[in-house]
Amino acid sequence: MVKVKNRMGLHVRPASHIVKLLQKREAKVTLTYKGESVNARSIMGVMILAAPKNAQIHILVEGKDAKETMQSLVNAFKTYFGEEKHG
Repeated sequence: MVKVKNRMGLHVRPASHIVKLLQKREAKVTLTYKGESVNARSIMGVMILAAPKNAQIHILVEGKDAKETMQSLVNAFKTYFGEEKHG
């Protein structure tokens, strides 16, 4: 479970960051928010979650490089996907 820290939630920039990060990975990644699950490799899927700031997102990672993929995703959420920490 990770918390969305970005002021504007999971908007286009964080969604594209997630998709780009996963291009280098083999694991299957599913994000779930409020009972809706999406493929994290789909920018539209991530945006459909419409997760606002402070939303709790469940991440399910399965496959060959699952551990490394999970660490990368958790770190991305913790570091605001490279955005500034305003708000």
